[in-house]
Amino acid sequence: MKWINNIDAYIIKSGRSRKFIAKQLGISENQFLAWRKGEYLPPVDKAILLGELLDCTVYDLFEKVEETYHS
Repeated sequence: MKWINNIDAYIIKSGRSRKFIAKQLGISENQFLAWRKGEYLPPVDKAILLGELLDCTVYDLFEKVEETYHS
């Protein structure tokens, strides 16, 4: 299972700065960058707060993509 995120799209829609959002989440800008790049998934509590900050749901921010395997 693979996850893709739409965090940057919702940041743009919100008009808020990445620095402001990271501060509200209580994380470093580097950690927030890692989430945005898909290197890590945020903990559930932070993902919910991120959705609230960006006026969307966790389901809007993260999409599960089924991986297909070719044999």
